Amino acid sequence: MDKNSIWQKIEENVQRVAEQGELVQPGQTFALTRHQEYAIAEVDSRLTEGKDRILLKAPTGSGKTEVSLRVAVQRVLDTGRHVVMLAPTRDLARQQHMYFADRLAGTGLECVQMHAGIPPRDRQRSLEQLMAGKVSFAIGSAMLLQQRKYRNLLETASLVIVDDVNAFDEDEDLAHLRGLAAPVLFTSATPEAVERFLKREGAWRETVTMTDMPFDSPPTRRHEVPASWNENIFTQIDLGMDILRRHIEAGSRIYVISRTRARVPILARYIEDRVGVPVSMLHGEMADSLEHRRRSRGNSADMPLEDRVSMMRQFRENKPAIMVATNLVGSGLDIPMADMVLVTDADHFGEAEIEQLVGRVGRRERESDCVLITGTTTSYTQDSPKIKQFTYIRNGKVIQSFKALPPGRRRMDRRRVI
Repeated sequence: MDKNSIWQKIEENVQRVAEQGELVQPGQTFALTRHQEYAIAEVDSRLTEGKDRILLKAPTGSGKTEVSLRVAVQRVLDTGRHVVMLAPTRDLARQQHMYFADRLAGTGLECVQMHAGIPPRDRQRSLEQLMAGKVSFAIGSAMLLQQRKYRNLLETASLVIVDDVNAFDEDEDLAHLRGLAAPVLFTSATPEAVERFLKREGAWRETVTMTDMPFDSPPTRRHEVPASWNENIFTQIDLGMDILRRHIEAGSRIYVISRTRARVPILARYIEDRVGVPVSMLHGEMADSLEHRRRSRGNSADMPLEDRVSMMRQFRENKPAIMVATNLVGSGLDIPMADMVLVTDADHFGEAEIEQLVGRVGRRERESDCVLITGTTTSYTQDSPKIKQFTYIRNGKVIQSFKALPPGRRRMDRRRVI
């Protein structure tokens, strides 16, 4: 298939996927935004000029994955060599693979997954196919950076895309990109979290910025609902119940965010009893799939019977539907049909995490809401008058510690490495 036929097939697939995903109204044609077209042309131009470190800064929901896809396809067609996309979590890698596969269907361009959720023998087979030029795209996780056996795959790529670079660990993951021969495209909504690394790599001065959103979506309404210190999770849900019920009546899909994995099944049962709507769950203890669960953990009684793939499918196929999850939603999921997110213990999350969570809703022409239950935990900031700060050395690293003593509560610590 020639290049023009490939692009024509991709456009047909994009239209089909947009209609199925309710991203366009019936009879409406999907079209790139002005900023998407600019970003695609600008990134491609800089790669052609030999710029090997580029940053694409775009708000969550602005369509930067579509930009990455089209830049990646152009690189494969121009160079004949594979492209590697790295996602911060297996869940996001799986969804990015689905995103690419849906749009590349019928083009002859193959795409494979390479992360810990894929059996080793399948990863080895995919690696051999990529190196032989039989597969054009690899969607993987930080595992590809951490394991030396995949170094040559990265070195010989025509482009390495690091999606949501702010969600990667700078020392354990991003450090492996230093000295990489292949050009790298970093994408992020909040790149300031890894600004030092991006400046050192030279990507910060090669920033391409997008601001336009793909749809005329009304702004997501943010509701900060105050609660008492250490308020129980059931009362927190009840505080946002009026807005939640309104979205259920409208047939929305809803996220409820839990601070801990242990609370996810408890919240799921409580919400399902209260509203009578199918509730899915997602947290780090769940296996990727039933096959992954059998292979890696067996059928032990203390492991959850649910798996991530089936829970995601249940959430997608029901309207209305609710998913109770940890912050995997913020850093590892991309479901554009959700219209509400309710965050319990919102003070526990940082501003960048809240920004990511807000960006997971309001991606179509429907009203969306973000409900933040605040005041239940201590917000750790340097400006807080109840925070005592000190610095010390551990294993050669400077550690900054913030200690807070809420009224009537035991002292709580939070440390970060500088």
